[in-house]
Amino acid sequence: MNPNTRRLSPATAPTTAPTTTPTTTPTTTPVSSPSRRLALHLGAALLAAAAVLTAQSARAAADATVVEAVQLPAHIERSGQRRAAEPGALLRAGDKAITDTGSRMLLRMSDRSTIRLGEATQFLIDSLDNSPSGDARQINTGLKLITGVFRYATDYASKALGNKTTLNLELATATVGIRGTDFWAMTDADHDAVCVFEGHVAVERDAKPTIDLQKPGAFWVVFTNQPEKPAGQATPDQLAKFIGQAEMQPGKGVLLQGGEWRLVAASGASGPDANALRARLQEAGYPARVAALDKGFEVRINQFATEQDAQAILAKLASLGVTQGRVVRAVR
Repeated sequence: MNPNTRRLSPATAPTTAPTTTPTTTPTTTPVSSPSRRLALHLGAALLAAAAVLTAQSARAAADATVVEAVQLPAHIERSGQRRAAEPGALLRAGDKAITDTGSRMLLRMSDRSTIRLGEATQFLIDSLDNSPSGDARQINTGLKLITGVFRYATDYASKALGNKTTLNLELATATVGIRGTDFWAMTDADHDAVCVFEGHVAVERDAKPTIDLQKPGAFWVVFTNQPEKPAGQATPDQLAKFIGQAEMQPGKGVLLQGGEWRLVAASGASGPDANALRARLQEAGYPARVAALDKGFEVRINQFATEQDAQAILAKLASLGVTQGRVVRAVR
């Protein structure tokens, strides 16, 4: 160090910081106010639309009737388009439920009441409305039995909660008014018939007195082109027959929600082949789905109640191109 250089102690060091050249900080151009307002309005509009769609979906689900079980093959028709029926499918106003020969369907309405459909049945949900009524609900339903067998049973828990159901079932020659009951009805080209198991129904015809069926087993039938007879009482054998016509037949192709057995119609197929088989099965009333494998694709029908139910359907599918199918327990 130069001896002539004066050493400054911290106490005598200058307190003024050295002068530095200031740097210019880059600035960003703020989004113009109109653009920001437009973005905010668009975001708010999208949120409002989403809220409306969510509310509409919730309302539609509340008014819907769900397929709880089905004995294959069967269909649901909406706007003229048919698809295979399966547990969990929703039916809304305007939808048809269609069963084939030897099949059945169990529907659960929004008030938990049940509808059972027998074989070779076409059933239309004409109108559905489930609205608040104080602390309970008011359910107004219009149904039409085009052909086949129908059984309706009220849910007693819903009644205990104070829910009120007004249900009308249209047959070919009459309309059946129900105010909470369990009854059976059928219609075809030859006759209309109604039988009460419990409760009360009113059978109304054009320009004719209403027929009240109030006793268990009370039975009314009218045959095409024949004079109408007074209502009577069904015999025990007739009652057993009526009940059996709408009940599921275990081991004969029943699907239910949560069923653990699966029919594998094809495995390792190419995409086009798998989709073609799925389409053939769906058209015939079997709710097939395609799943991707490590190599190729698998065509499946899920939710069989038992192994026997799946095997019963597998035996019917050879005519639809299923020649190497198998039945397995679904992996959860």
